[in-house]
Amino acid sequence: MKSTAKTVGIVMIIMVLSRLLSLGSVIVYTSFFGTDSIEINIYTYALQFPNIVFTVFGTALTTVVIPIFASNLESGNKKRAYKFADNVISLATIFTLILTLIGVLLAPLLPLFTKYSENKNHYDFAVMALRIMFPIMIFYALNYIFQGILQSMGKFNMPAFVTIPSSAIQIGYVIFMGNKFGIKGLLIATLIALSTQALILIPPLLTTEYRYRPSFNYKDEDIRKAVKLIIPIIIGSSAYPLNLFFNVTIAANLGDGDKVTILTLVQQLVSYAVLAFIYSVTAVAFPKFSALASKSDISEFKNSVLKVLTSMFYFLLPATAGFILVRKELLNLIVGWNKFTPENVEFASVLLSLYALGVVGMGVKEVVDRAFYSLKDTKAPAIIGVIIMVVNVSISLLLLPFIDAYGIPLAYSVSILTGAAVLTLMLRKKIGAFGGKKLARVIFKIILSCIIMSAVVFALISVLSGFTFSVTLIDRAIKLIVPAGLGALVYFGSTYVLKIDEAVDVFNKLKAKALRHN
Repeated sequence: MKSTAKTVGIVMIIMVLSRLLSLGSVIVYTSFFGTDSIEINIYTYALQFPNIVFTVFGTALTTVVIPIFASNLESGNKKRAYKFADNVISLATIFTLILTLIGVLLAPLLPLFTKYSENKNHYDFAVMALRIMFPIMIFYALNYIFQGILQSMGKFNMPAFVTIPSSAIQIGYVIFMGNKFGIKGLLIATLIALSTQALILIPPLLTTEYRYRPSFNYKDEDIRKAVKLIIPIIIGSSAYPLNLFFNVTIAANLGDGDKVTILTLVQQLVSYAVLAFIYSVTAVAFPKFSALASKSDISEFKNSVLKVLTSMFYFLLPATAGFILVRKELLNLIVGWNKFTPENVEFASVLLSLYALGVVGMGVKEVVDRAFYSLKDTKAPAIIGVIIMVVNVSISLLLLPFIDAYGIPLAYSVSILTGAAVLTLMLRKKIGAFGGKKLARVIFKIILSCIIMSAVVFALISVLSGFTFSVTLIDRAIKLIVPAGLGALVYFGSTYVLKIDEAVDVFNKLKAKALRHN
């Protein structure tokens, strides 16, 4: 047990460092190149295409392909597991290679849907950027497959480590070569950096018994099983990246197409912060849901779903309030340097507030998705994915004439909240009531605690705004950390007084630990 806990702890630390460095690389090149040049916005636009494959392949492989491989290993059928891995690697490589070739051929058409087509230099740069970025899809697919094989064999550290070298390459390029080669060089550096995510997993794979042998047997029993399950998951998991890509495409048509980078930066800031928590919870919850569903223990299954949903609300509602309250302080500290102007910070802070409104929806949807997957139902999440896309597109187009770029994050938040609500109702219909009234009472207490927290944070921000510390970095850090830190303490204290289980459990554990040390 201690060994398992130690492994989980190490992996979590590596993952947090990886995410921080990934965000750091975005912050570095955004601050260095600014957000107003068309080239940096085209770079950000072009990067969205491989990111769609990254998200969709990741979810599909994690949910369907890797469990089949792991199941064969656990049943002692290594030969079947390895043959399945051979087929998956070969077929995925062929599939993404075809996608890459199609992308390269269609690259001249894609910028025609943006403002970049109105200027020949911008158009030519966009076509070049897209053609450089498309091959990343091949390495993204291999990255996820290699990660899954290693994790199934109990090797977790390197899969968690993969983004660290790629982020370091991007940061290193900007610092040492950015002035000389500019954004064109950043495109090549990004291709090299993201390719390493798959390549650095080859040495760890060679330490295992598995050896890849080319195999293209698409009629293999396990491949057919995977394809049958994976199609609805691909549809469902495509909703998030396609929504974001739609948002970026809309942004590329506003003004001179110079809002893409700021919009993407804010998206990444919210998703990096929130999804790290959400995925750490669902990674633990999904196996438990699956085990209870396989035993047909619906009563305990409902309790488990309710408990995880309560945790999501407990952490994500104050996160929403926090993002809105300290939006300017947060952006000033992490990106408000060099060429990222005060006007950029002001614009980004409003976008951040609007994206933050959808944070709870993101968490609830991911939990309920896993509940459906554990019940062997992949259709409901796929249907909701389509609904979210339709709602997002419709509201975006409706709001754009009135509030311009601000309509993009607002539409996304409304769509994800709508999807989460409908999906939860569908789960209730499938398994029966699972404590909705109890959850509503807890949410009321959480909202009350958030109001108290918000009042304290708002007052602190107002007081601190009257002070200026001599060192800019220290000034900005204090104006973010003090309100955020004290706000978190006030929130925890309020929820403890209101006897919310999550707060009481944490307090009791800390109390027991303190008594042991004494």
